[in-house]
Amino acid sequence: MFCPKCGKETDAMGKFCQWCGEDIETPPPATPVAIPEEEEREEPTDIGIYAGLGRRFLAFIVDFILILLFDLVAASVLGLTRGIQNLYFYAVQHVPASSLTIEGTSMALYGSIAASYGILLIAIPWIYFAGFEASRSQATPGKVLLSMVVTDLEGCKPTFARVTLRHFAKFISALVFFLGFLMIGLTNNRQGLHDRIAGCLVLLQE
Repeated sequence: MFCPKCGKETDAMGKFCQWCGEDIETPPPATPVAIPEEEEREEPTDIGIYAGLGRRFLAFIVDFILILLFDLVAASVLGLTRGIQNLYFYAVQHVPASSLTIEGTSMALYGSIAASYGILLIAIPWIYFAGFEASRSQATPGKVLLSMVVTDLEGCKPTFARVTLRHFAKFISALVFFLGFLMIGLTNNRQGLHDRIAGCLVLLQE
């Protein structure tokens, strides 16, 4: 028998090596062999059916018509038509600012134009889209009509802040020939650029 420590032949009947005193009866501990663990594969969660570009475009047409109606009501109730007319007379007809407002100043003219177009083109569409998409229905009337809902990436109801970001990110999607919107028809989960920025999905309602 050979000693596992010094390698010399020793008496097999003894417990210890007669040369170095190593314990030769107790077998050396086995070296653990690392077994490679299989990598966990993340299986995609089944969130739902993604809404395509054509259906979403039809919903946008419905919503666009409704927003125009809201704009007409707001313009008549809040007296915003004056600011719209001021821009036309000042930019197209070149009427001096002093004759377009009661104050007769350029500041008053620019203020009336900014207030009118800010409410009609920014505030009302923002409240319309963000308000409806963050509500219990998770959809604007156009999306409800075509059985669609807006969700976050987990398929849950989005927050008002998230759909607000999604709405204003549409201006980025509109840049360069509306490529951000055309991404809806090119990506697997039918996300436009504004959907990706806000972390949203548009799904068909079951």
